[in-house]
Amino acid sequence: MNKMEAEIDMSEIARGRISRTSSQSKPAISEHAQKPKVFDTSQNEMSETTELQKYIYLYGIINKKDSKLKINGLKNNPINKINFKDITALTSSYPILNPALNDEEAVEHANILREIAKKATVVPTSFGTVFENNEILETVLSSSYLAIKQTLALIEGKIELGVKVIKNQLGEVPDGVASEILESLNKLSVKSAKGDNFSDRLLLNHSFLVEKNKFSKFSNEIAKLEEKHKDLKFVYTGPWPPYSFVNIKISGS
Repeated sequence: MNKMEAEIDMSEIARGRISRTSSQSKPAISEHAQKPKVFDTSQNEMSETTELQKYIYLYGIINKKDSKLKINGLKNNPINKINFKDITALTSSYPILNPALNDEEAVEHANILREIAKKATVVPTSFGTVFENNEILETVLSSSYLAIKQTLALIEGKIELGVKVIKNQLGEVPDGVASEILESLNKLSVKSAKGDNFSDRLLLNHSFLVEKNKFSKFSNEIAKLEEKHKDLKFVYTGPWPPYSFVNIKISGS
């Protein structure tokens, strides 16, 4: 992995996402990601969890009607549901109130959210969103309720896809190429969000909110652009829960 690819990977992990470089027409999905395990409800395990892991880790928020989920969270703890009106916070117990960024757990956090997103529309939270107790979390749900409902409505039935376009180290790119690529992808998306251009070689860095039924069309368009612009490197990632289109800042205790 070269320096540019390493920078891209770490920027995604920091947001609770994972990526890999793709020169194919399919999205770059981690091949080694492990699916969260189904929870084995033994009384001894639940007792130990209660004693050792006292804080509330938040993964995201869904509509209450979609809350029939049976997967595990971080540290193999079962995901619990905290209901407020017609929304549900997906949580698990956690031993640390203010965890430092941990690459392994950040990747696991992203994998868990991807499993959730397969079954429900979710407003995702970033890695390390931890609350001291249920009461504090419920206060946050109350104060953010209207914004959460609006966001759930916006992202219902949609996914996020990420596209980075990298220039050849030696080559020059003609004027208008970035605009041309962006315009063709915007036609297949509901909304797009510009990311940081953290390198001189990064021609384009955007996230796209795409209807699930247009996923294949979007992927095919990426393949066509790769074929047309063989001097450029496309890094195509997803599908993700729509991190870039959630304008709600939910922070832990």
